[in-house]
Amino acid sequence: VVVQRHRRPPGTVQSPSGMPGVQTLLPLLLDHMNQGRLTLQRLIDLTSAGAQRLFNLSGKGRIALGYDADFTVVDLKAKRVIEESWLKSKCGWSPFTGMTVTGWPMATIVRGQFAMRDGELGQPIGRPVRFLDTLQPEG
Repeated sequence: VVVQRHRRPPGTVQSPSGMPGVQTLLPLLLDHMNQGRLTLQRLIDLTSAGAQRLFNLSGKGRIALGYDADFTVVDLKAKRVIEESWLKSKCGWSPFTGMTVTGWPMATIVRGQFAMRDGELGQPIGRPVRFLDTLQPEG
């Protein structure tokens, strides 16, 4: 099998973003938390402040003045089955299809706007991520 890769010119922002597993990451982590494999505090660190530290992101990782107001509201006890019918990734499948998990995202707020509520996606509101080491000093 030969895989051809299309390389976009540097600086192109029209490239599709995302990856398989984004929709199942939080339900799987919440399920691990409910099974006692992970604390809620560790889950929060892994998905917010830890990601900000690892990728050196500007305006992410916490709810505070000057930050982007990105967060997810979850129902810690909701039970759901992971199903391919609601996956939005271009691959359309998940290795976790059919798995029942406890804990479910109910709403996601991105830059203060609903990106998802009760399983329904809102209007696309994405903007390029800002990395701290690429920002120009003000002044």
